[in-house]
Amino acid sequence: MSDDYMREQGEALAQHLRLTDGKSGYVEATADGFHVYVRRKWNGKQLATWDGLPVEWHENVGSHKAANR
Repeated sequence: MSDDYMREQGEALAQHLRLTDGKSGYVEATADGFHVYVRRKWNGKQLATWDGLPVEWHENVGSHKAANR
C-alpha cells in the first residue's frame, strides 16, 4: 500500500469520526494501521478496523496532541 493511499484512508477515517475541526482529535495513518488521538473519552463503539487495518485508540490526550501540533 502506498503512502498516498494510507493518507487518504486516514483522512476518510477522520471525516467518518468527525475529527476535522482541528481541535478534538486526529487520525495518524501508519504502515501498520491507524492511530486515533482524541481529547475526550470516545462516546459509542470504537472502530476496531478501518479498510481492513487495525485502529488503535488513544483517548484523553492533551489538547496540543489532539490538535496534532
